[in-house]
Amino acid sequence: MAKDPTSFVPFYQPPQAEPARSGSVSDFVLNEIARRIVDGVYKPGQRIVEADVTRDLGVSRSSVREAFRRLETNRFVRIEPNRGATVATPRREDIVAQFRIREVISGLGARAAAEHAHEPGNREIVQELLDDIEAQRRADDPRNHRAENGRFHRAINNMSGIPDVGELLDQYNYPILHTIYFRDLNRENWLLNLSDHVDIARAVLHGDPVAAEHFARQHMHRMVDIAIEIADRLLEEAARQR
Repeated sequence: MAKDPTSFVPFYQPPQAEPARSGSVSDFVLNEIARRIVDGVYKPGQRIVEADVTRDLGVSRSSVREAFRRLETNRFVRIEPNRGATVATPRREDIVAQFRIREVISGLGARAAAEHAHEPGNREIVQELLDDIEAQRRADDPRNHRAENGRFHRAINNMSGIPDVGELLDQYNYPILHTIYFRDLNRENWLLNLSDHVDIARAVLHGDPVAAEHFARQHMHRMVDIAIEIADRLLEEAARQR
C-alpha cells in the first residue's frame, strides 16, 4: 500500500506554550525542530547546536542526533562534517528538478488509477472523493485542506496499484515548503487545488488515463512557482536577520 503523502513530513501544529509530547522522544524532538524551522525561529543556513537543543528540550543527545538524521532525510536540515546540522536552504534549481520528477510520478499514478477504474469499488471511491470536494466547497473553510489533500492523493495513489508511487513522491519532496504552503494556504490556491482535484478525479472516474495523467501533471507543475516563492521568502527573511 502506498504511503500517505502527508506522512513524510511532521504535521505542523500552531505554536504552543509547552509542546505536547507524543510518540518517541526523537519524534518529539523532530517535530519541535521542524516547527521552529517552519516558524522561522531557525533560519536557512543557521547551525542548530546539538548541545543547545539537548538542554532546551531536556532530552538526550542520542535523541537529538536521531531527530537530526530523520530531518536530514526530510530535507529540513543538512548535516555537514565538523559543523553538524544546519537548516536547509532550498535552491531554485533543486526545487525545479524535484518538482519535475514529482510531476512525472504523479502523472503515472493518476494514469494507472484511471486504468484500474473498472475494478470493483474503484468508481465508488472516486465518486466519494468528488462528493467530498463538493462538501469542502460548501463548507468554505480551507483550514483542513492539508488532511483533505492527503486523503485525495492517497486514494488515487492506492488505486494505481503501484505501491512505489507514494514512496517516490515522498523521496522527491521538500517538506519545509510543503508544510509552509499548507500553513499559509490562501483562498485562491485552495480553490485551484480543489478544481485540479475535480479534473483528476473525473478523468479517473471515466477511465481516461491520458486526461488523468495530463491533469495530475498540470496540478504538480503549478506548484513549482509557489515552492520557489516560499523558498525566496525564507532566504529574504534569513537575510534580514543577519
